[in-house]
Formats: sequence, C-alpha cells, structure tokens
Amino acid sequence: MRRLLVVWLILSSLVLTMEALAEEESVYSAIDEHALHAPADAEATLEDLATYLAAPAQNDEERARAIYRWIAANIDYDVAGMTAARIERTPEEVLAERKGVCSEYSALFSRLCELSGLEAVVIEGFGKGYGYTVGSNVPDLSNHAWNGVKIDGEWRLVDTTWGAGYLDPEDGFVRRFEDFYFLTPPEELVWTHLPEDSDWQLLDDTISRDEFEGLVYAKPAFFDNGMKIVRPLEGTIDGTLGANVTLSAPEEVAVIADLLDEEGQKLPRRFTMVRRSSDEVLVMVACPGPSNFTIRIYSRRGDSIDGAYDWTLDYRMIAGPNAREEPGFPQVWDIFWDLGLDFGSKPEGVITTGSDLNVTFSVPEDVLLLARLLDEEGQELPEDRTFAQREDDSYVVRAAFQKPGNYTLRIYAKKAGDPSGDYSSAIEYSVLAQSGIDEMTYPRATGYFAEAGASLRRPMEGRLVAGAAQEFDLSVPGAEEVAVISGGEWTPLSKEGETFRGEAALFEGEAQVAARFPGERSYRVLLEYDVL
Repeated sequence: MRRLLVVWLILSSLVLTMEALAEEESVYSAIDEHALHAPADAEATLEDLATYLAAPAQNDEERARAIYRWIAANIDYDVAGMTAARIERTPEEVLAERKGVCSEYSALFSRLCELSGLEAVVIEGFGKGYGYTVGSNVPDLSNHAWNGVKIDGEWRLVDTTWGAGYLDPEDGFVRRFEDFYFLTPPEELVWTHLPEDSDWQLLDDTISRDEFEGLVYAKPAFFDNGMKIVRPLEGTIDGTLGANVTLSAPEEVAVIADLLDEEGQKLPRRFTMVRRSSDEVLVMVACPGPSNFTIRIYSRRGDSIDGAYDWTLDYRMIAGPNAREEPGFPQVWDIFWDLGLDFGSKPEGVITTGSDLNVTFSVPEDVLLLARLLDEEGQELPEDRTFAQREDDSYVVRAAFQKPGNYTLRIYAKKAGDPSGDYSSAIEYSVLAQSGIDEMTYPRATGYFAEAGASLRRPMEGRLVAGAAQEFDLSVPGAEEVAVISGGEWTPLSKEGETFRGEAALFEGEAQVAARFPGERSYRVLLEYDVL
C-alpha cells in the first residue's frame, strides 16, 4: 500500500507545464548560444573554459547551464570505455580527449562548477539507461553517475551524460541534446535515477529500491508532454487476458503504442489500440500468447516540428502459460475517436470471412464514411469492391472479394460539408477471405451520394443485365426528383417521402442514378452501374 501511495505522490507532483518549459528555453537561449560558440583558445584549459562559460552569466543557474550545454555539445560518450578495465580519466583528460563515461562527465561538470564558483557533487547510483528493460532488478553495484549542483542555496539535479545523447545498439553514441536532464525536478528524475545515498533523491518521502524497480519506465517525453498515469501505477502487469493502460494527456498530445516481444521486436500493430476521449487516453493491448512483453507508448505534441513520436513509457506485460493468442484490434487513427465513431460490429483486428463482408459502425449524423479494399501487396482494388452507406442507426461498410486471399479493408471518414473535401484514414482491418466471386461488385457511389445521406436498398449489385427491366429502390433525403439514366433514356422514379422507387429498362454501357435538389436545375449523379 505504501508503495502505491509513494508512486501516487510522485505522479501528483508533476506540475511543470509546457508554458514554463517554453519560458525556460527562452531564458537559456542567450547563454546556450554563448556556450556553443566557445573559441578554441577558451578551451585550452579547464580554468580558461570555466572563465569563458561564466563570463556573461547573471546568476548561479546560468553558470550551471553554460557548463551543462557545453559538455553536452562537446564530449562524446566513450562506448568502448564503458566496459574496458582502465584508469578513470581526470577532468583535464576528458577535456583533452573530448570523450568519457558517465563518471567522467560528472567529474568534469563538478570541476567546472567549482572553477566557476558553484558547489557541485558527483552522485553515484543506478540509472535506467542503455540495456534496461522495465521490471528489471537493480544491480548491487552502481552503474551510473550524475550531479547535484547548488543553485541559489538549493540543491538541484543534473545529468550531463544523458543530456548529451544516447546509445544505440547499431550506431553507438548518438549525439542528441536533451534539455530535460538540466535541473530536473527530483520527483521526475527518481523514475530513472536511484542514488546510493537516498538523501540525494531530494524528496521528502524517498522511495526504496523495490519501489524504484516497480515503477513504470518513464522517458522525458512523458513529463515534457504533461502526461500522467491514471492506472495501473505498477510497471509490471498481468496480460494473460490482455491489458489496459489509462493515461491523462493534453488534447494536443497524440499517443500511439506498440507491443514488443522478449527480444525487443515489434509485433503487428493489431495487438494494440489507442482510444482517445478528451484528455483521457486508453491503451488497449491484446495478448499474443504465453510470454513476456513490453508495452511501449509514444507521444507527440500537435505543434511538433518534425511530426515524430517520442518514446514515452514502457510497461512489462506478463502472459502466463495458459494465455491464448487473441485476434487483436483494427488499426485505428485518432480521427476515428475525434469524429465520435464507435464499433457496431467487428471489434477484432483480423476478420475471417467468405466471399463478402459487412462491417457496421456507430457514426454521428454529420460524419461520412468511404471504404477501399487493398490486396496483399497493398494495391488499391477498384472502388466497386466496396460500398458504404448509412442504414437506420448504423453506417454499413460492404466489401466483396474477387478471390480467396489476404486483404486490407481501409475506411476513411470526414465531416459532412467539409470544404476541403478530403477523407482521412480512420480504421483498417486485416481480412482473410476464404472464397471469392469475380463478378460480385457494388455500384460506384459518388461524393454526392454520401453528402446527401442517401441509402440504397436495390439493386446492390454493381453489374446489371441489359434488356430487362430493373427495379430501383433508394432513399435520397431532400431530393425533389430522382431518375435512372441508361442508353440516353431518362426514367423518373416515383417519390414517396424520401424514398424513390420504380423500374427502368437498361441498355449496355453505364447506367446512372441522378437526383435534383431544390433550387437546382441540373441533376447530380449519385450512383453508377455497369450494364452488360
């Protein structure tokens, strides 16, 4: 119980807003620029460097910032030295060689602080860094070092090593400046940094080794994007029947998720689905079978410059020996939830069917759907292989398969009357068709059909027979007249409220169903058929 309480207190204290971060970045821009443009003669000795970096600083925080920014930009992580047995470099040697490991980064920061009139210490402990997986035990020996620096009489926390970049299994050290590790709030740094001396947690209620091991693995994006965990608070969860993770995130923050196997390989996206409702995010995970997995969550702010998602959280999901593989979920884009769509049928991600398929959705009155079928090479099939329309209280999407095989059913959505006219990807299914009928098609519906809220009852076949009378029955709200056009002949349909019915003779070629609306002289084509 205490463990959960401590975690909850940590979560509740995350009050650093994006507005405050933006303000800090603007405050640091000048001192950062100074640190990044140190001339060669200012870097000759530690004393020269400290003098240069501190020259324009107005206070303790700017002096510490200049040192942090210079180290992050100029010292490479010594990947080979991480495991090699050798004598530790002095700060002077780190400056000369321009590389080091975490203890050497920290010693250099501490020495430059001392030369700049700041009090700093090296903190040793355990860091959830390179090679760490969520739920792992903390080793007995320390594996990381960072710093405490006194700013205006108050101890603050800094990690120059992680501020400089990260280690990649293939590329080695990748330089990428991370602002998060400068003066990181203690309640945030403790998620990944456990000092040997608990006093250096700088928390009123410190956490134990067991509590540290049990935490969710949180990355800087979690805090930078103003996110919080609603449940579960524990980093390791039972996934025998799948799992749900509920987060709180600002509406402008987008969230996606992957499921990784024990080797860290991504499993098909169908095993995860993210559902958004205002500022609450539900990450649903299906069980792939008995094993241990990692639920990896990513996030991105709407104003992100490169549009990339950042690694945000990891959970460990344990599926016991009795776990069975679940079909998973469809791939769902944010617009599915944003437009108020919901499942009427087929919530599973993989559908096995015969030669055709019907999928229903709950869709608001002002939202339109469009569907397309893709083959197993990802090539879009002719539009007459799908048909989407509103029927009673549901939106029905139909698909017809030419032959047995694997297909993708992709469904698009947009607001009715949207001036851009663009549909956006909303949801996608993987479909295994066990049979197929080559001649089975649907009529081709134009944009006017959807915009008018029309609904077709017959004929639903896209290929009709020439030389015989064909019965037509459809609803077209708001239309004054509806006619069938074939072989140059127009056959008006009888109107009963919003319903139009009648028979029309068909000629080889293309037949159209068109409607005229109040205040308009011309007809709009709603449907097209092939007449053979």
